[in-house]
Amino acid sequence: LVDCSGGDVVDDQSGFYRKYRALEQLLEAERGKGRGGKKGAGGAARRMLLFCNKIETCRRVENMLRRADRDGERLVPMPYHAALTDERRKASLDRFLAPPKPNETPMMLVCTDRASRGLDASLVSHVILFDFPRDPSEYVRRVGRTARGALGTGEVSVLVLGRQVRLAREIMRRNTRGDPVESTPQF
Repeated sequence: LVDCSGGDVVDDQSGFYRKYRALEQLLEAERGKGRGGKKGAGGAARRMLLFCNKIETCRRVENMLRRADRDGERLVPMPYHAALTDERRKASLDRFLAPPKPNETPMMLVCTDRASRGLDASLVSHVILFDFPRDPSEYVRRVGRTARGALGTGEVSVLVLGRQVRLAREIMRRNTRGDPVESTPQF
């Protein structure tokens, strides 16, 4: 859980940038895991999922990731949402699901909840919730992608702001204990 609250200005724009900075730090930590020839198993994540609540947010995150790494040497962000053509979505997904090649640049599927249902991505070892889901049961679907990948030992990072912090902690606590999350009170 990464609390991105704070700052002098509290609005959607500043919240987005605080979460994006936290995302950059998470990605730098992932790259650090891969240094010293430890890419792949036991090292940096080769396949990551990043969930956003809105298509607009997916586009902004993908655009900023591409701008930050114009040569695509550190990360290849790929879109997966309803605003794409079926062909473009399929191309992104096929490339993402292909087994990684040696020394291949890590890939991130930047997606809406479209990818939380039915996607069997066994190579995913890190799921990042850029936006906390509006529906508590969607949290379970999103983080469930790590259970399918990395032999169930994947990592989840949740970026939250303000009132979401308390709700996220409660949902995560209930999920860890095996309690139903659907009845989690909205704080």
